[in-house]
Amino acid sequence: MKVFNGAAKVSKEDPMLQYDFSRYEKEAGNFYLVEARIAWGALEKIKSEKIVYLQVEEPSRFLSKDLYFRGDAYDSYFYKVLTVCPFTAEWLNQAEGGSRRIPVFIPINEEKIPSKAEKKYDVIYVGNIISKDIERNLDILRKFNYRFIARDKNPYVTDRDVSYKEKMRLLSETKIAVVHGLVNCNGKYLRALWTNTDIENNKAFSHLPRKNWWNWLWSFVSRKELFAPQLKTRIAEAAAARALMLCRRDPWNVIEKWYAPDVDFVYYDEGKLEEKIREILADWPSGKYQKMIDNAYEKTVREYTTKVFFEKFLRNLN
Repeated sequence: MKVFNGAAKVSKEDPMLQYDFSRYEKEAGNFYLVEARIAWGALEKIKSEKIVYLQVEEPSRFLSKDLYFRGDAYDSYFYKVLTVCPFTAEWLNQAEGGSRRIPVFIPINEEKIPSKAEKKYDVIYVGNIISKDIERNLDILRKFNYRFIARDKNPYVTDRDVSYKEKMRLLSETKIAVVHGLVNCNGKYLRALWTNTDIENNKAFSHLPRKNWWNWLWSFVSRKELFAPQLKTRIAEAAAARALMLCRRDPWNVIEKWYAPDVDFVYYDEGKLEEKIREILADWPSGKYQKMIDNAYEKTVREYTTKVFFEKFLRNLN
């Protein structure tokens, strides 16, 4: 195995560049592993080889009109695609009549998990302000002793463009991490989605309007918030950093493929975030949430590390 990420189009602090799969290059078969979003043209150098791609942009890539970002023209280059979207894996495997796509978890590098820390903050959110829902959540978080990590130049972002190490430290020092498994699908994203052939058979988009002349017009004027499922790195990062995962409940609940509600994490319902944060903080001394934190941490280091990922999906890949 050879790791191919020299043409990565992400920051060196991006979670996709933290795995260090190069540790295992001599322990797996004869293939290239692409572990980050890259400049697709770089694949021309190795397209005659077996290429395995760790795909974290599914299903969100289908919401873009940018064909280069979507990478459709390069999908055939991949011998195997390790995708974080189980719905897309099922859909495309059925369409191709094979098993080229393998649904996987997002790993966390066990060497970059922070030490247990004293809790200094009440609640934290990691991610940019990409929807009205997140804007509302930020207004709620500001009522507490909060941290907000983002690239946005918003006055309420407390930690902008921090390093991966610093992000993990801040998570470890916070009681509650607000997380979700959703991607925004409003307006222009819907219209981009409808350009994909057979997309209505991808269960990731089962709760979105179907393409017809009325919905096409409606997509230009509607302010309704629409979403699709998207497994996020922040879920495993929060668990590994020993922050209580407070996850928004949605129609797919992809988090449940990896963690159990009320055992490893807590749900909140739309419009109930502040109420749930206050409930958790009031009951914090009881210790019941510490048990959930411990459960999620232990499950993560046991089942969802880079080392486990390598053993499960890469070592015996042929």
